[in-house]
Amino acid sequence: MAKCPGQDTQQWGFDAIFDVECPRCHSRIEFFKDEVRRRCKGCGEVVFNDRMDLGCAKWCPSAASCVGPDAAKAIELSEQRKSRRADLRLLLDQVPEEDQEVKELFKTLYSEYPGEDRVFDTNRLYTVQEREPELFERATRAFQSYLAEKQAVASREAQARARTEEMLKHDQRQKRPEPAAALENGS
Repeated sequence: MAKCPGQDTQQWGFDAIFDVECPRCHSRIEFFKDEVRRRCKGCGEVVFNDRMDLGCAKWCPSAASCVGPDAAKAIELSEQRKSRRADLRLLLDQVPEEDQEVKELFKTLYSEYPGEDRVFDTNRLYTVQEREPELFERATRAFQSYLAEKQAVASREAQARARTEEMLKHDQRQKRPEPAAALENGS
């Protein structure tokens, strides 16, 4: 199989090698643009390359053979992590600016949750209810607001996809020659 141009190091520019800061110890980690992850020499944290753009590997059926099965899995995990971080940002946006206590609670719950399938374990939020009922109430309101906003975003995205599909259908109909016109031109 021929290498795709994005993977050919002879085609790389000056920005193909760059440093990323470790989120845990803030050491600099050198990445090549095609590397999915590296282990920090300072603290051992596995750091993902957020600047890596192998968008084609997300949809290409040959991704596993092109970038390797481990890299394909790592790309999928990286996408899950990006989505989870975006969810955390959306959640924090729902918290009033002056309520830093709720923001810190959400950040703590986020960092304690080992999975990538959700922002945090909501059962852990309920442990706060017993100790600090007011904090729990404020956090619950913000979380409900987050869920409503996430649903609204999903709805807007679905509507946009539907409009795009409709436009593409319409565009394809415009490009097809009329059967009668095709017969006249062929005679």
